[in-house]
Amino acid sequence: MTSWGGLFFFSTNFLISSQPLTEVLNLSYMNLSTQPYKGARDFYPQDMRVRNYIFGVWRDVCKSYGYEEYDGPFLESFELYAAKSGEELVNEQLYSFEDRGGRKVAIRPEMTPTLARMVAGQFKTLPQPIRWFSIPNLWRYEKPQRGRLREHFQLNVDIFGVDGIEADFEIVSIAIDIMKKFGADESMFEIRVGNRRLLNDVFGQFGISAEQGVRVLKALDKRSKVSSEDFAQLLKDDAKISDGQIGQVEEFIKNPQPVIESLLKTSKGAQEVDGLLKFAKENRKDKFIKYDPTITRGLDYYTGNVFEQYDLNPKNTRSMYGGGRYDDLVEIFGGQKLSGVGFGMGDVTFLNFLEDWNLLPKFEAEVEYFVTIWPSENAAEAGRFQKIALEVSEKLRAMGKNVEVWLEKDTKIEKQLKFADRKGVQNVILIGEEELKNNTIAVKNMSSGKQSNRPLEEFLAGLK
Repeated sequence: MTSWGGLFFFSTNFLISSQPLTEVLNLSYMNLSTQPYKGARDFYPQDMRVRNYIFGVWRDVCKSYGYEEYDGPFLESFELYAAKSGEELVNEQLYSFEDRGGRKVAIRPEMTPTLARMVAGQFKTLPQPIRWFSIPNLWRYEKPQRGRLREHFQLNVDIFGVDGIEADFEIVSIAIDIMKKFGADESMFEIRVGNRRLLNDVFGQFGISAEQGVRVLKALDKRSKVSSEDFAQLLKDDAKISDGQIGQVEEFIKNPQPVIESLLKTSKGAQEVDGLLKFAKENRKDKFIKYDPTITRGLDYYTGNVFEQYDLNPKNTRSMYGGGRYDDLVEIFGGQKLSGVGFGMGDVTFLNFLEDWNLLPKFEAEVEYFVTIWPSENAAEAGRFQKIALEVSEKLRAMGKNVEVWLEKDTKIEKQLKFADRKGVQNVILIGEEELKNNTIAVKNMSSGKQSNRPLEEFLAGLK
């Protein structure tokens, strides 16, 4: 319970009372900024139309594959991310703090650990395979820039309980179908597939130790952001591999197919990559997918195929989103072995993609009808005009229409019409003296300027 005058503020274990809020917080209202927290966003109604449109398509495609929506808490235990999320995320990007009970908690930076915890919590009762999706709000302490903010929404799509490559292909297919639903084609984006198991086997073939391999993976993850010279120097200084091994790694990046073919009989990773690409070709989606050795993903829980989607518009050089297979994540919650694969698609880079390719539709006003109140100097007559306006509004809403009604009784019609026009409402209903006497309404189309008078019941019947 909060009172902003003489402050009454209750929480779980404290109470502040009787002092004005400005004194308690030592703030002046005049100095408060109108800007949101750095890296976060305000969503005005026009922004919400875009957001709801994107979320609506995401939901429709996921449900068309039989996936069910879920959600989890905004706060999680710090240990949930420390266990598997990777050093960079935990040490540099996580919003974490100690709560009033002395527990170390974190604002969720990603959804997969929460998902794995939830699945492990009802492991024995959930029918498998488990197909779930969510659109959570996530936070990471990063430098805000084009395509990346500290706060964003993200579509998470995951399937548990299928060990075969069919699950990987289904997840990639959902991502492709989402893009197609928005009007995108293969000239606008591509999905680049990598595989950690394959890379570990390749490193072994090159004589690179497991410890060195971890550093090479991190260097590969940065390959698209640095020059060839800086990449070679990174391999030499950080991974401590020889010039000959650096040459082998660089040749593999340029032409991976011969090495993959040589490992097909012995490498599970090679089989996973080859299987996914062949499956995509058989199902006519190969034009969207290619193998890229530099795709490693920065999170520690990935085990097999990983992938990232790239916008082919030169304005957007960063990865749009990514995902992959994580077969060991559920196991950390109690020993149950359950394979999983999924992806997370952020709304910030996705919106950049839609805007730069001109794929966003023109959004019309959500209000379908604006009902005016005819002004009158006579109080009783003004009340009658208001009453009929409210009655007509209720009848329209009962038919499923979105209706806004003017509330003041003494406003000129010209001002009401200007208000409706500024909001982009297409249909305005006017009920003046003649209409009231004849039990009709006037419907004005704001785009064409045309106006027609019809009996109210005939108009309502036409809407049915």
